[in-house]
Amino acid sequence: MFKTDCKSWQKNPIIGLTSSFGRNGSNDQVQINQTYLDYIRKHGGIPVILPADAQKEELEFLVGLCDGILMTGGVDLNPALYGEEKLNDSVEITPVRDKSEYIVCELAAAKKLPMLGICRGIQLMNVFFGGTLYQDMPTQCPSEIRHRMEPPFNRLVHQCFAEKNTLLFEITQKEVFGVNTSHHQAIKDAAPGFVVAGRSEDSVIEAIWNPQEKFMLGVQWHPERIWEIESASARIAEAFIAACRHK
Repeated sequence: MFKTDCKSWQKNPIIGLTSSFGRNGSNDQVQINQTYLDYIRKHGGIPVILPADAQKEELEFLVGLCDGILMTGGVDLNPALYGEEKLNDSVEITPVRDKSEYIVCELAAAKKLPMLGICRGIQLMNVFFGGTLYQDMPTQCPSEIRHRMEPPFNRLVHQCFAEKNTLLFEITQKEVFGVNTSHHQAIKDAAPGFVVAGRSEDSVIEAIWNPQEKFMLGVQWHPERIWEIESASARIAEAFIAACRHK
């Protein structure tokens, strides 16, 4: 758990969290859901927000302070990043964020920092390292499972099946566990070097892992919203923070 004692607090790893970028009326806004900050704090990390509009020099400094990186959720990735044009108007992109997160991935990979990707984060990691996505799940991979759930989001709506001999199974110690779901896109082709670590009942990829790295894991669900009711999601944070302590 997070320590409030000053000396103990200073020993906790610093985790850089990516943020979203959008407009509220006439104002540009950089935002992040509180649940991500709580997820890191409750499992022993110190969250630091990486602004979605940050320039490379700023990110070089901020990532340089970090012991690990959490790529957070958000809107769709620009299909141009994996060589495609937008399929339809349902694809909602934010080029400002895409640009900054590519820089974050580049810096984190160069420093061999532990990386955890959540929802958009797993997609960003996959595309950055050479994979592709389904742009619009309802048209490209229709399913009886509704992958964009309605609120409240802190509940379990379908299952994830972890592949044995993967980091996901090693962490969770479960072959099957419950997850929530809130995504428009999903991984189509896993990036070179990555292994599919988990799938949903309809075979949609729920987790990928790079076994060549100390800790590079992406999950398609939102563990930060359900860790208190599903131990698998709590154990992911514990393992990530542990890796960041010993980077």
